[in-house]
Amino acid sequence: MTRRPLSNPDEIMRVALRWLGAREYCREELRRKLEDRGFEARQVRSVVRRLVEMGYLSDARFAEAFLRSRMRRGETPLLAAMKARRHGVSEAALSAAYEAACGQFDAEEACRALLARRDPASRYVYDERERVRQVRFLRNKGFDTATILRVMNERRADMPE
Repeated sequence: MTRRPLSNPDEIMRVALRWLGAREYCREELRRKLEDRGFEARQVRSVVRRLVEMGYLSDARFAEAFLRSRMRRGETPLLAAMKARRHGVSEAALSAAYEAACGQFDAEEACRALLARRDPASRYVYDERERVRQVRFLRNKGFDTATILRVMNERRADMPE
């Protein structure tokens, strides 16, 4: 038995507004999520268009919020932008948000702060295995090796032998 698509625009709007009340979505992500819920694609596109016109749905706001959120978790703007792209955010909105994020981002300072939060006792200075673990962790957050090693060596120079 196949499931009949739901096509009540008011119901689609109600569900979409409830989701948008919890967090920002980009157009593509909301469209996919509503269609996965069983709503008819044509009606979903119409509701999404209305939400954009009303200002409730914005790829630009989603991109800014997403990048800010990921950067608070310690990711670089480049890695955060790559993850935002997977959500389906428009390139124009993502490009603007990325430029703004890069303007506020200091890679060395962010790397220092993340390393201090992750390893407050600076165990990596004395333990080679711990150093390798921290380098891998920071690489996975999007930092380049040169920045990581510069920050780690700077800390190593400050530590007593």
